[in-house]
Amino acid sequence: MIASLCFLTPPPARRGSLVLCIALLISLSQAMVNAQVDQDPQAAASAPDAVETETENAVKAACQRGLDWLVATQHSNGSWGSEAFRGSVAITATATQALVSAGNTPVSGTRALAVRKGLGYLMASTGADGLIAGNEQAAHGPMYGHAFASLVLAELYGETADDLSLAKILDRSRALIESTQNDEGGWRYDPYKREADGSVTASVLVALRGLRNSGFKVSEPTVKRAIDYLQRLQNTDGGFRYQSAAGPSAAPRTAATLFALEVAGVREGDALDRGFAWLAAHPVQLGGAKRIEASDGYTLYGLSLTAAALWQRGTGWQEWYSQTVPQVLGLQHADGFWADPSSAEYGTAAALSVLQMPNNLTPLFQRETQPQ
Repeated sequence: MIASLCFLTPPPARRGSLVLCIALLISLSQAMVNAQVDQDPQAAASAPDAVETETENAVKAACQRGLDWLVATQHSNGSWGSEAFRGSVAITATATQALVSAGNTPVSGTRALAVRKGLGYLMASTGADGLIAGNEQAAHGPMYGHAFASLVLAELYGETADDLSLAKILDRSRALIESTQNDEGGWRYDPYKREADGSVTASVLVALRGLRNSGFKVSEPTVKRAIDYLQRLQNTDGGFRYQSAAGPSAAPRTAATLFALEVAGVREGDALDRGFAWLAAHPVQLGGAKRIEASDGYTLYGLSLTAAALWQRGTGWQEWYSQTVPQVLGLQHADGFWADPSSAEYGTAAALSVLQMPNNLTPLFQRETQPQ
């Protein structure tokens, strides 16, 4: 039986600032270590070794290099992206999200300035109609970027020095999303009531969840229709196709759809069980740096959404993460970035989202129970 839709219940109370969340995590971790030491004085020497494994150290080091590289490649106007994706809102939003997932906000953290500049670029890229867009031609249209930007801005709402302006931007963003949903219940590349596809619709649905979490009133019929549209895209094999017309299942869009359904409140049921079973049998394949650089651009995108979907589900997370981390670490370049056909800025942000998922810091991605 499908769980009650989270959108149909009051949003969770804001848990305070990300600064407070980070401080609480640090305090709790220290308290656990202290308690262990109090019970066993010899634990003082062994506790750090028990926590800091070789893999964890490697992940931390890789994340530091990746974050440093992102900060170094940020443009003076606050944006990220290169070549055809220079000035992209979609790339800027994902890079900003990667910094936030490391515990940075516009007002705190070692990389607060970079977050603040990214936030400024996204806010400045908002049009009078509510569309958040920069150079999105290489992405076929602005709705991916609009969804990504709306999500990270919603995650940062309450953390800025100008929340009043941000609230107006987010409300216009919400209104644009609701007014452009097509008759099928979805969205595609452009903000018009025309076609729809599963990938863009999943991204928009996640953004609506972020807006709802931040206290913005989201249309319940809009959410319900989006959920229904995504569920209609499930093939008989359990995977999800791209559009309503018959088509093959694919790992990246299956992962994107599963994550979107989860955060929308569909936490159990046959559709999710079959979707995760299909994804386990047809995982996103990294293959190697050359394969990623020559691929169609959905490898790290799909991997980051697989991480998000499995993290929310809990079951199967530890096994998948332990198998995936060495592959992701092996693809990092010496300078600290990860390659991707769109841009290294996106590849790096996507890889960081995989490695940093267990940080459990940003509200929408947090889990209340320990994954297995």
